[in-house]
Amino acid sequence: MSLLETLRTALEGLLANKLRTILTMLGVIIGVASVITLLAIGAGVTNSIQSQFSGLGAQLVSVFNNNRVPGARLTLQDVEALSDPLQAPSVVRVVPGVNGNDTVSAGGNNRPTQITGATLPFFALRNIKLSAGELFSAGDIDARTRVAVLGGSIAETLFPSVNPLGQTILVGSVPFRVVGVAVKQGGFGPQSGDDTVYVPLTVAAEKLYVRRQGGIKALSAVYVEMAAGADATAVSEEITKVLRKRHNLLPGQEDDFRIQNQAQILDTLNTVATTLTAFLGAIGAISLLVGGIGIMNIMLVSVTERTREIGVRKAIGARDGSIRFQFLIEAVVVTSIAGVIGILLGAGIAAVVGSVQTSLTPQVQVSSVIVAFAVSMGVGVVFGLYPAWRASQLQPVEALRYE
Repeated sequence: MSLLETLRTALEGLLANKLRTILTMLGVIIGVASVITLLAIGAGVTNSIQSQFSGLGAQLVSVFNNNRVPGARLTLQDVEALSDPLQAPSVVRVVPGVNGNDTVSAGGNNRPTQITGATLPFFALRNIKLSAGELFSAGDIDARTRVAVLGGSIAETLFPSVNPLGQTILVGSVPFRVVGVAVKQGGFGPQSGDDTVYVPLTVAAEKLYVRRQGGIKALSAVYVEMAAGADATAVSEEITKVLRKRHNLLPGQEDDFRIQNQAQILDTLNTVATTLTAFLGAIGAISLLVGGIGIMNIMLVSVTERTREIGVRKAIGARDGSIRFQFLIEAVVVTSIAGVIGILLGAGIAAVVGSVQTSLTPQVQVSSVIVAFAVSMGVGVVFGLYPAWRASQLQPVEALRYE
C-alpha cells in the first residue's frame, strides 16, 4: 500500500469516529498549548530583564559603603583613584553619588522615594534621557542651586495633570524647582530611576543629608563604568585592590565597601529566568505525556474495534509491516493535527497574557514552535508503536472469527 493510500485510510478511520478523535486530540492540544504559552512567557521574562538592565547600563559597577564595618567611608579621593588608568585600566568613567530617601510632595500629592545627588556624567553613565526640560548645569552644582530632575513615574505622581517644568516640589521640607523630566526606563524599584528625584551632588551632600554616615564630605556611592568587553569579575577585583590600598586595609581585614556588578546580576537573573523557563516547559511536557497515554489508550480500543478489518486485510495479503504502518500513521496524524492546533492556541493565549499584563511581552519563538510540533509527532510515534505492533500480530483466522 502506498503512503498516500495509507494516509487516506488513516483519515477515513479517524473521521469515522469524529468525537472520539477530537477527545483523543484534546490531551495533546492542551499539552502543546501549555508548552508554547509557558515558554513564550519565560522568553518574555528573559527579554524584559535584559532590556531593563541594558537601559540601566549593563557595564555599570556600583560601589557602596559596607555598613557592617565601623567608619566605612567613600570619598572623592576614591573617585580620583579609580579614575586613574594606571590603577584601574578596565575602568572608563567614575562618578560620585549621594543618596537618601525622603518624602517628595507637590500640589497635595506626595510620595516617599529615593533622592540622588549627582553630577552631569551620572546621567550619561545611567543612560538617563529627558522627555522634557533640561539637566541642571555645572554652574548649578557649584552654586548649590536647588533644582531637580524628576524620574518619569514620580513626575506623573506629583503632577498628573500639570506640566512639571518650573513647578516647585518639596524634598522633605526643602523646596526645589523642577528643570527636567526623565524618560521612563522601567526596571526594578529605585534602580530604574523612574521613582528617583535627581538633584545637584553638592545640594544633596551639604543641604539634604549632612548627617549621613562618614560626614559631610563622604559619598553614598561611587558608580563605575567598565570598558566594553571587560570581564566583570576582573573589574571588581581591580576596584577592590584600589580601594583596599586607599583605605589602608590589612590582609584578612574585611572590606569597608561592597561592590554591586550589573553584569553579574544580569547573568544571575538570566540563569534564574532560564531555569524558570525550563521548569515551565517541563510542566507543559507532563500534559503532553498524559495526552500521549490517551493516544495509546484510544488506539488500542481502535485495534480491538477493527479486528475483523485487520483480519480481512491480512487474509488478502496485507503484510504485518503494512498493518503496523497504517496504525502508526493514524496516531501520528492525530498528534500532528493536535500539535498545529495546540501551537495556534498557545500563541493566542500568550498574546492575551501580553495584552492583559502590559509589563510583560510573551514571545513565541520559532525554536519552541518547532520543538513543540516535533514532540507532538514524537508522542504519536512513541505511543502509537505498541497499538500498531499489537494490530500487526493478530492472526487472520482469529481476527475473522472476532465478533
